[in-house]
Amino acid sequence: MPKLEDNFEKVIFATDAVGFSKLVSNNEYETLASLKECLQIISSTLTSYKGRIFHSAGDSVLAEFDSSDDALSAALSVQERLSTYNSGTNLQKIEFRIGLDIGEVFADGDNLLGEAVNFASRLESFAQPRGISVSKSFYQSLNSSDIQINDHGLQTIKNSKVHCLDVVLPSIKRRRILSNKQKLNIKIFGSLITFFFICLFYQNYFVTEYERSEVAVMPLINNTGDPSLDYIASGLRGEISGAISQIGSMAVISNTSLNFVDTEQNTAKQIAENLDLDHLLLGQLDREQDKFSFTLNLFETRINSQKTIFSTTGSNDEILESREAIIRSIIRTIDVPVSKIEETNATRFGTMNLQAYEEFLKGDFNFKLRSLDGALAAKEHFEKALKLDPSFARPYGYLALTFSRGANTNSSLALPNINRETAVYMADILSLAGISVGSNIPQAYFSRAFIETFRLHEYRAALENVNTALSLNPSYADALGLKASILTFLQKPEEALKALYRAKELNPNFSVEYLQIEAIALIMLGQWEAAKQIASLAVERFPESANSRMNLICADFYLGNTDDALWNLEELIMMHPEFDLSSVNFNENKLWRQLTTECFQTLENSLSD
Repeated sequence: MPKLEDNFEKVIFATDAVGFSKLVSNNEYETLASLKECLQIISSTLTSYKGRIFHSAGDSVLAEFDSSDDALSAALSVQERLSTYNSGTNLQKIEFRIGLDIGEVFADGDNLLGEAVNFASRLESFAQPRGISVSKSFYQSLNSSDIQINDHGLQTIKNSKVHCLDVVLPSIKRRRILSNKQKLNIKIFGSLITFFFICLFYQNYFVTEYERSEVAVMPLINNTGDPSLDYIASGLRGEISGAISQIGSMAVISNTSLNFVDTEQNTAKQIAENLDLDHLLLGQLDREQDKFSFTLNLFETRINSQKTIFSTTGSNDEILESREAIIRSIIRTIDVPVSKIEETNATRFGTMNLQAYEEFLKGDFNFKLRSLDGALAAKEHFEKALKLDPSFARPYGYLALTFSRGANTNSSLALPNINRETAVYMADILSLAGISVGSNIPQAYFSRAFIETFRLHEYRAALENVNTALSLNPSYADALGLKASILTFLQKPEEALKALYRAKELNPNFSVEYLQIEAIALIMLGQWEAAKQIASLAVERFPESANSRMNLICADFYLGNTDDALWNLEELIMMHPEFDLSSVNFNENKLWRQLTTECFQTLENSLSD
């Protein structure tokens, strides 16, 4: 960790968007597009007043100033410019709060730490929407006293006493803050009323989606020194995540998203806070001589505490046998309502044959490698699992997906010595078998829906099966992404975007395929500006992707940015000389095909002229 420099005095500027999560859930694209504009306004304004941004995350910004007067002028200008932007934009209007403090800080690289940073953030949370709140020490440090102040005295904010003053702005109504005695009387009365209603209605309690506990399972660490045992750590993680995903009161973040989190640079607390999680599960596999040990820890953000909730020692078979006990321990420890049906489904692993289960885990580990060697190894392990237990549903589904990947003759995952027709036939039969023996397994319905979508083109059947998968596992991010894709084929872009937004919430580090689906839906809706932003991001992440660049060309064309569209078309042809619209998998998406064809025909005519 970098050595902290000596403390020094700085003015700290803190701002954050008001109700951002709710705005995103209502209209993600408009909100994100508007946020980008607002952050540009904030950044340019701060720079013009000699400020330096030292931290930004999502919708929040922290900056430093040498002068209190410069910081206040910047804050006033930010609110004025944001107000002007909101009055003229057709996108989602976003309001910001601002807090200002002065005090000692420490440098940690380019970042700043210290009480002034913390207090500025607390003052920001106290401020009104479109307002500015400052500390008493900040106000006293100003050279100019032209501003009007509404002094609220000491206020308790996040367990700290802060002397809060509102900068009086003509566009914001002055507020009256209740005295501590008034607050106490209201609190007592409110508590009595709350207690009454709890007693009245508790017998019929229910969990809404807003009450779900946000949970993530971090990659489990293999400390044995034996890479051949990685499948155990990977498999247990997948089992834990998949099991608790089936509990309606838990919203489980996608495992693939968490693979990008730097666990060496971030503590459990930082990871949980950055991802806005309630709970974080961390585990490790160790070995001492011929015995293995598995430990699972739970970090609770609310109380900033980490504790061991499960520990066992034995052979690798004994470790795998403890899977049900692990899940029950998690359910007991994370205090959320769980029905008997949910608990039964969560602790159902599909087979009592431990050898078959181990072969499945090995297959799953190799399947995730997304390589030809991995695919061949996965196929072998899944086939062994089914020989050992023909009633084990999950290997059917994963084997179906392995054949489905292998059916793409242009892919590096194409299975050797198996033609496309045979691969599709095997995927079809195996996915049906998975459902027939595993009617309560979400992965079985996902596999069937995937085959129906991309190999059989039976979209209505696919939609029914993916919805069944989601009814069994509401946190199934990949199923939500697949549903979005299916809905674009069914010419339902609005519904596609809704499913995709939820998928992105559960999988914050989503793949470029999410962006491609998003861009297609926006193109279908004629939302060209939003489509361009998403397609640009997809091209930025994966410049070689022909589909991503094709969507960007289409968006620019309909925006009237012909020069940009032509430039990207030339880039596409240069990178993919063989590219032709006839090779694009439009499937049944007639609108997308029509819009794209019109665009490319016009542009190609321009190039030939």
